[in-house]
Amino acid sequence: MGNVRELAPITGFLLRIIKVHADSKAVNWLEAQAGKVHTNDKPTLLFISFSQCSRHFSKDSLTFNEAVAQEANHIVPNWRPGTWDLLTAARACLILHLPHPDSAKWLKTLDQLFETGDMNELEALYRTLPLYPHQDMLAARAAEGLRSNMTVVFDAVALNNPYPAAHLNETAWNQLVLKAIFLQRPLYQIIGLENRANARLADTLLDAARERWAAHRSVMPELWRMVGPFIDENNVDMIEKLLKQENPLEVQAGVLACMSSNYPQAQRLIHDHTAIKEEIDRGNVSWETIGKAYVPFQ
Repeated sequence: MGNVRELAPITGFLLRIIKVHADSKAVNWLEAQAGKVHTNDKPTLLFISFSQCSRHFSKDSLTFNEAVAQEANHIVPNWRPGTWDLLTAARACLILHLPHPDSAKWLKTLDQLFETGDMNELEALYRTLPLYPHQDMLAARAAEGLRSNMTVVFDAVALNNPYPAAHLNETAWNQLVLKAIFLQRPLYQIIGLENRANARLADTLLDAARERWAAHRSVMPELWRMVGPFIDENNVDMIEKLLKQENPLEVQAGVLACMSSNYPQAQRLIHDHTAIKEEIDRGNVSWETIGKAYVPFQ
């Protein structure tokens, strides 16, 4: 069992953000319910108040400045509450008040919430993954969320969430990336792509690209982000073909992929696209700009 996370800085931060976005009556209700959840042994109160949050809080997006975003990142590395809505923040704050010294009892209560939650409740539960106290007990739950046929739930686990990169094994991580590509989700919002790059995933993606090209179908440009570090003599021909595509996003992706490779031929290919390299160096072209500009199912 790993170390148990200290929750006071997280709940304190959430309450401050919620107070900026919600009216005082809703905040007072939340603080009262959180206090009861923290001191009550019976989970029924949590289940009821967790559901009732939607009566008091909207799904309006949270907005705050860069300093606040950096504070969140300091509290939990790579946490991005700026991608959350107010209702999610309120539900997260509430559930983080659940007593957790008895990890088995804590997990049993959390599992009940997951198993009975509606789509919006599941979204909040999965977005809160990186904040829970017993981080090492939740990898199976995260993998379960990734198998969901509800895009909202899949996104809550896969996008803007540091938990998968930190805790999923290679097989589960690769499945996350492959499903995100299948669903045409914005890969630039997946945290940890570079750190979790691996040869097995690169080979699978190359096979998928070959099949799509053989069927005269386009390849999602962001796919090449996971291939770049593994360019070698066996697949550099794929990169050469990529750099000849008519879609400028694919060419940009090819140059970025080459820039992440130490393979000599990949480095030489960069010299054939100096204009794109200069735009990359200026910060005008990146995996994020490609992801934002890409129109799925072209």
